Amino acid sequence: MTASGPSPLPRLLRDNPDTVTHLLEELTGEPLVADVVRQYSLPAEARNALRVRAGQSVTHRIAVLKGGVTMVPYVYAESAFVPARLPEAARLQLEQTSDPIGRVLAAHRLTHVREDTPASGPGTPRELDDTEAGAAGEAGAAGAAGASPIVWSRAYTLSIDDLPVFAICEWFFRSVQHAVERSTPV
Repeated sequence: MTASGPSPLPRLLRDNPDTVTHLLEELTGEPLVADVVRQYSLPAEARNALRVRAGQSVTHRIAVLKGGVTMVPYVYAESAFVPARLPEAARLQLEQTSDPIGRVLAAHRLTHVREDTPASGPGTPRELDDTEAGAAGEAGAAGAAGASPIVWSRAYTLSIDDLPVFAICEWFFRSVQHAVERSTPV
């Protein structure tokens, strides 16, 4: 979805071979942190984007990606991932730090393939409801639903070794649009 008028953001994200973390750090000139709102295990539903059997444990993570210096919110993200498909060190880093998923993948040299998805559940572009927008605000997103509206969203899976490990949906705040307008990525 776009707010108004064409934006270079979808093209930048689509053409970027790296993670959103890396791209946004390049655009903003600051490291990102994942302000994790909630992270918990739940049983997978039948016919899920992660291709795991119904009932298998997956981790649901809700986070706001913010500038590590300015604390400006850039992205509200929901993800579901299969902890059993990650090396233990990467799984622990996701559980115990404020590192974004992209930084964890890079730190452990986990080669991944991104595939856009319209699947339901985590990883589906949609409007944030009042509860979700409130969660983003509570995480310090400076009133994400009002002062920093959503300008675009996308959903995708990340596969490692031909197995989907992450189903991710990202909602990009206007602050990303401003960063794109101010920068020319390398």
